[in-house]
Amino acid sequence: MSFPRLSVIALVLLCACASSRPGGSAVDASDDDPDAADTADADLETDGAAVDSSSVDSAGIDGAGIDSAVDAPGLDAPTDAATDANTCPTSPCDLHQQCGCTSPLVCDLDFTDLVGTSCRAVNQAGTETSTCFSGNPPQAQSSYCAAGYVCVGAGASATCERYCDATSDCGQPRGQCVIQLMNGAMTIAGATTCSSNCNPVNSAAGGCPTGMKCGFFTITNTLTGGVARDIVDCTTPGAGTHGTTCANDSTCASDTLCSTSNALTRCRRTCNLTTGGNECASLAGTTCTGFGAPGLVVGGTTYGVCLP
Repeated sequence: MSFPRLSVIALVLLCACASSRPGGSAVDASDDDPDAADTADADLETDGAAVDSSSVDSAGIDGAGIDSAVDAPGLDAPTDAATDANTCPTSPCDLHQQCGCTSPLVCDLDFTDLVGTSCRAVNQAGTETSTCFSGNPPQAQSSYCAAGYVCVGAGASATCERYCDATSDCGQPRGQCVIQLMNGAMTIAGATTCSSNCNPVNSAAGGCPTGMKCGFFTITNTLTGGVARDIVDCTTPGAGTHGTTCANDSTCASDTLCSTSNALTRCRRTCNLTTGGNECASLAGTTCTGFGAPGLVVGGTTYGVCLP
């Protein structure tokens, strides 16, 4: 059995461009080769690949854009850091320790040129479960994220991502400090964010902004030591319910995963093998079935899908 995967995350910040979330690319786990990646959004991107097979592919994550444009004038335009910035690990202010700015300003990337850091306002203290856009058409707003968070994504897909310098900074047990922010093809030094701690068998349990689902992704970058690693992250759900034909996971609804079994590619209910796969109890005649070695494992939990 195999399953098509979504690509996620290596954030690429494009100066003065639209931001974006990770795009999904279907992956056939049986052969460990990712299918063609879906179109990724503009601005901020991450490096990653979507989870879609019997085993998680090694494809890199591609995806979300950071809010690289300065928000409404007078609202959160970058300002110079406070005079005590020289006490921070980085100058003029530090993304992780949040020092160098005079309250109520907080430290974020310098969106004027995406080089270094700068202080900005906080007009809405958004976190991992918050979107960060406004207007019609919707536009990402960096000031809609709290201290220690950055607005990632384009338009109505823009959400707040947490800065990190170690996995211990992220929500546990599933959050991992593996998402790298980039400016085009260039890495933004020290600008890394957490993957989500959302529950892929119960998106409604929280961890994502309202209306988004908890999906599987595979990411490979320097933060993972060049080794493919499975993560979960928030993404827009598709319409496909259990049993619906799918092309990749982006077409499947919350708590389902696009998988191939007996030559049939379908959205199938995700389940937690570690705790017995009870999610399949409501689907008569199905049991929780895992994928081939090394399996789909995130945060010490092994996941599968409900199969006859």
